[in-house]
Amino acid sequence: MNRSFAIIVLALIASHAVAQTNVSKMTNRLETATTLKYRNGAEYIKDMIETFRYEGYLEGKRWHTDYYEPQLPATTTDKTFKIRTKVRNEYNEKRFEMIDLYPEHDHLFMVRSNAEGQGPIALTYDKQDTALVLLKCYDVMPELDKSKVKKFKTKVDVAVYDSIQRLHLLAVYTAVPMDPTPSNTLIHTILKPDTPLGVMPSFIGFDSMSFHFVWGLPTGDLYARSHTCLSPTAKKLIETFYEICECVSRNDSEQLSKLMPTVHQLLSQYRKLLLPDVIVDEWTDEKFRF
Repeated sequence: MNRSFAIIVLALIASHAVAQTNVSKMTNRLETATTLKYRNGAEYIKDMIETFRYEGYLEGKRWHTDYYEPQLPATTTDKTFKIRTKVRNEYNEKRFEMIDLYPEHDHLFMVRSNAEGQGPIALTYDKQDTALVLLKCYDVMPELDKSKVKKFKTKVDVAVYDSIQRLHLLAVYTAVPMDPTPSNTLIHTILKPDTPLGVMPSFIGFDSMSFHFVWGLPTGDLYARSHTCLSPTAKKLIETFYEICECVSRNDSEQLSKLMPTVHQLLSQYRKLLLPDVIVDEWTDEKFRF
């Protein structure tokens, strides 16, 4: 009798668990995505990335992408060899000069707001100074060489710089393809429109804003974005990066230090999400060293 009763109880518990399946599943991972998002015929995410990557300067993109690379003679006589060497050396000297003048930012955390008239912002890094950089565009639809970009910069120590960049990297490397549930909630709270962060997320959540993580590599960009199936941990990731942006906009090193325990906690969590066969960039390439 007791055995039969126990089986019935276990069966009821199991059926109750199945019945309580959460249809709106949440995940710690961001969504992988391409940049092919069109609006009014424009690939606006790509335009936004390039505008922030080169701080609004088309000339910067040209020098960083070898647009001006000279056409050298194809023959290999002594005379043409000297010409090739001279032209190449002059070009390299000019290119290094222009690269120093026009920065390139490969790693970007970008925030777009659905509020009317509010341009996007981007968090990036200055590896020469181990500084965090906030870029603000005042155009809702950024266009390279047409949109003005303003820069805010906060120097930090190497440990802080490395930890924030590492969390940025992991947010991208752990992202997965998914079909997010559409959000019907768009709540805006506009505070101090003249400040870099004029639009704040609602007190309920971050549904009024979209967040994009870019990790640029020589082979191309790895790209992830927020969605509406985020777990509390993933929402904390988004919130923390946004708060880092706020600290940089105010040059508030003290508040930034207070965020570091959260950054380290998230680092621990997101390291666990890496698949065993994922090769993570460890900044072995000279381009990524600081």
